[in-house]
Amino acid sequence: MRKIVLLGATGSIGRTTLDLVRRNPEKFQIVGASAHSNFGELEKIASKFQIPNLLDTRGEFSATEFLKKCEPDIVLNAVSGFSGLKFSIAAGELGVDLALANKESLVAGGELLTEIFRKNGGKILPVDSEHSAIFQCLAGRSDFEKIFLTCSGGPFFGKNSAELSQISVEQALAHPRWKMGAKISVDSATLANKVLEVFEAMHLFSLRRDQIEILIHPQSIVHSMVQFRDSSVIAQISPPTMELPISLALNFPEKIDTDCPCQNFKNLNLSFFEPDLETFRTLKILEICAEKMQNFPIVFNAANEIFVAEFLAGNLKFLQIFELLERAISETKFESVDSIKKIFEIDERARKMAITFLKK
Repeated sequence: MRKIVLLGATGSIGRTTLDLVRRNPEKFQIVGASAHSNFGELEKIASKFQIPNLLDTRGEFSATEFLKKCEPDIVLNAVSGFSGLKFSIAAGELGVDLALANKESLVAGGELLTEIFRKNGGKILPVDSEHSAIFQCLAGRSDFEKIFLTCSGGPFFGKNSAELSQISVEQALAHPRWKMGAKISVDSATLANKVLEVFEAMHLFSLRRDQIEILIHPQSIVHSMVQFRDSSVIAQISPPTMELPISLALNFPEKIDTDCPCQNFKNLNLSFFEPDLETFRTLKILEICAEKMQNFPIVFNAANEIFVAEFLAGNLKFLQIFELLERAISETKFESVDSIKKIFEIDERARKMAITFLKK
């Protein structure tokens, strides 16, 4: 029986996790859960699953004290955005294993967060489908040359900038393969999500940028691949469902039975393409940030969160997200990130800068 704290219990990852726990009551027990805008729904979930500790993240709270009170074996961080970082830090400081769906924790926390886990003995277990795939392909091996980070291409694969000029919010949210929250759906549409995943992979697997190749794979069947020194490539293949990476992270190192269908290989056609850097300019911004690192991923993430929120609110056009991100990065000066406090300072300044762009 593994005791789980489920952060972001009412989101898409949270709901999938709850379904997994419901079907495996002998393996998992949820001892704590959090929600932000849907706390009323969380109270209903708590009654059904008998969750003793709840956290409403709209108010003041201590992530560390909440996790201490829950005494979990593992924390599943499915909080959306930069706000999830404080929970990842708390889990690391307490030496508790972290099932990480909040990619922003590593994008912003970077080496400082991974060092906290190394120091205190906890493990970071990836829940993103791509990073879970890489984790499984590596299986602890270090004799690899590069990874192929796959990308569905989102709802606008194959379109050019002219075709994206009048994109609506509804169109951006209509992902062809995955059912996700609004923020990550827009990130998938702009490919900003892939930018964040490159940063995440660099920290999770100690990779250089030139060891990561992004491939557009519209079928979302190959979740990522690893190339080894002898030129052989190992891929992780499964239908597009988050249940598999969640179940692996929560029950690591063992795999458990799931209700997921096995991949049917009959008449299966897999295709891979180079990304369109001219249309999806986030990938050009990635190269600027990856060359400098330190504060640049923090700024990219903070500005992107502001601009996506404005797009979802109907205040920005889709293509303006690219334009404003380019401006934010072009006006950013290099800073080293030598403390957790500095991370939060850089994030706050980047958000203020992004907001000023919206007023002009």
